[in-house]
Order: sequence, then C-alpha cells, then structure tokens
Amino acid sequence: MIRSITFCSLFFATVSHGAPTVIDDLELLRGFHKELEAYAGDDSGPTVGDIYKAVGDAPLKLDLELPDVATHDNPDASVYLIGSVNLCGKCDKWHPSGKASAWALSSDGIMITNHHVFKDTKEGAIGVCGIDGKTHRVTEILAADPANDIAIFRVDAKGLKPLPIGDTAPVGEQVEVVSHPNGRFFTHTFGHVSRYHKRPQNPKDPGYIQMSITADYAKGSSGAPVLNGKGKVVGMVRSTQSIYYKAPKGENPGQSLQMVVKDCVPISAIHAMFPNRTETTAAGAKDME
Repeated sequence: MIRSITFCSLFFATVSHGAPTVIDDLELLRGFHKELEAYAGDDSGPTVGDIYKAVGDAPLKLDLELPDVATHDNPDASVYLIGSVNLCGKCDKWHPSGKASAWALSSDGIMITNHHVFKDTKEGAIGVCGIDGKTHRVTEILAADPANDIAIFRVDAKGLKPLPIGDTAPVGEQVEVVSHPNGRFFTHTFGHVSRYHKRPQNPKDPGYIQMSITADYAKGSSGAPVLNGKGKVVGMVRSTQSIYYKAPKGENPGQSLQMVVKDCVPISAIHAMFPNRTETTAAGAKDME
C-alpha cells in the first residue's frame, strides 16, 4: 500500500505570479525528520539496517527496461532529498543522519543515488522528500554497483516525474546540477564537463571511469543528477577532491586551497546497470567504451 506523507501544506511560497519558488529550508527539514520518525515507529516497513543489508546483497545489473521519458522544464520535480533517522543507543529519541540527493528513474517509484549514501545503521527508517512536500519510504534495493558508487532503489510511491537518461556528454558540454548542498535544498549550479579520467582502486584493479565537471556542489549533493542542456541526465554527483598549495621551506608556512575537483559517475556506468538499454557514445568519449 502506498503511504506518502505531506509534512506541511506549504513549505515554500511564491511572492507573486511568475516569481521564483522560495524554499523554507528549515521548515522542509523539520517536516522531513518528523515523517521519518513516524516511519521509524511503524513496523510495516524495512528498517535502515534491512536496507543496508539489501545494498550488500543486491545484484550488479537490473533486468528491467526503463521506458523512454520525455524531457520537462522543471527538474526540481524529479530530484529528492534522501535521509534517515536512527537511535544513538544512549537515549530513546530518533536522531537524523546525513542528507544526500536522489532522483526519479520511473513514475512507479524507482530512484537512484550513490551507493555510499546507505550507511551501516541497524534501527530507524530511510526515505525521500520531494519539492511537492511529500515523503516516501525506501522499501527495497533493486541493484547496486559499489565500484561506480551507484544504488538503484524503490520507494513507496506512484506518479513520480522521472528524468530522461541521456548519452555520454563530450568534454566542454554545458551541464547543470540540482542538489541539496549542506541543507540548501534544490540548488541549481552550472558549469561544463572538464574531463574523463580513470581512478584505479588498487594497483591490481582496472579501475573505473569518472567524469569531472565545473558546476559547483558540496556535501548533501551526493547522488544528484548532472543534466545537459536538453534536461537529460549525463552523470551523477559522486565526490569532491580538494587541491592545496603547501608553501615550501623559506616561504610563509601553511597551505591554501587552490581548487576543488568535482568528480561524478558518468552516464555510461548507469547505462551498464541496464543490459536492455544501449547508449550512443558522444564524440570525444570513445575511450569510455
């Protein structure tokens, strides 16, 4: 049975007709935590521990053919906040955990985020929250790729507005990220694809491909979609790498931040999890095949 909760009648407002949406970050977060606590006290659904175990046992590929999805002008309607509540072991209160981003793959509740979003916690509940003010519980893990940091899961919901999946974006293509950096919900940033590179996990591992972009993001953005100019997903936020300058001997001591590299999951890694789906490789990314 589908159980979605609207935690408040309106956590955002528009100043006038045609004005941009104004999001009340604090009210959104309070409402989300309240509904997660309600889920945590309901034994009818899986706990965070159940979901964590399912991530470890999930298949690498998903025998499912996603339907073609039309592009739309409002990616906010397809992006979600994902988070959980759990017990600390020292009191009987539910405590919120870290927050991240996710996005809809299908209208019937299939979503995607990073593998590392699902942490080892035994009690509590995990769910997603949309810009429409509704909270949906995570019910199962469908597939997981730890090397590429991908997890595909289902929530208890229907009628979602999925994002269309695109093809590999060439270096230099303009991209947009919609995410929740450090509690600043539904933030849009813009940039370009800067390069593709291989990151070996150890000397004997062939490694995996990552896509670097210049669009900004921060903690809380993990799992967010990277969109091209047509509104299609060409990657997913993964991590950041900070580059520092350390002053040599004889100069002023200390170090300063020079650059933050934004590394993302390329869309080819997501395509690979759906054997029934094929990708048309864009020019400039042939080495990814």
